[in-house]
Amino acid sequence: MVVSNREIKREIFLLKVRDNKIAANVVPGQFVHIRIGNSFSPLLRRPFSIHDVGGDTFAILYKIRGKGTFLLSKYKPGDQLDIIGPLGKGFDVKKYDKIAIVAGGMGVAPFYFLAKKLKAKELTILLGAATEEELVHVDEFSKLGKLKITTEDGSLGTKGMVSELLREIRGSDLVVACGPTPMLEVVKSFTAKYDISCQLSLEGRMACGLGVCLGCAVKSANGYKYVCKDGPVFWSSEVDI
Repeated sequence: MVVSNREIKREIFLLKVRDNKIAANVVPGQFVHIRIGNSFSPLLRRPFSIHDVGGDTFAILYKIRGKGTFLLSKYKPGDQLDIIGPLGKGFDVKKYDKIAIVAGGMGVAPFYFLAKKLKAKELTILLGAATEEELVHVDEFSKLGKLKITTEDGSLGTKGMVSELLREIRGSDLVVACGPTPMLEVVKSFTAKYDISCQLSLEGRMACGLGVCLGCAVKSANGYKYVCKDGPVFWSSEVDI
């Protein structure tokens, strides 16, 4: 059941759902697959990273990008949603002490929950967006780790791309990243150069969310893997992006 569905920045929404089973069993980095509406349009479910968990509720962060997310933005408290989850493989962070998060744009979605779980770790957080209006939870992230911000227009933090701040994380044991593919390519190259373990959270066009339709394939060293079943979190060394 929908608890709340608020626009926290222009066309960026935070949807909270009460579902004790999902909230109790989710691992940071996993996702849910949501059917939006009761008709055949949109036909396919939409995948969303789990952004936060509290008690018997979980939250997703989404931006209006098309018909599905537009319709989702119209849901109100008390409305019912058809949700499958939690799905996929989350982040593997247990043996690392110095962790860096790199998030570009809406790639921030899986990281608030993760950052909250890492309170006892040494954490560096790099957030990037086109403009200040697209950054979320800045104050909250600043309380959870060492925060660095970039915006493409220079409206907050350093002007430029978040990948230009990677020198800040050379001392990390593990880098986790989510965002546009060009950013992930730079992160993968950087961490390989400095021999830093790296996990990437990938997006994929998926119909089933369970590894049946094979629509979210990504090349790997051993053939194809699937974002919904083998990911969405992968070691950077195991996938071609």
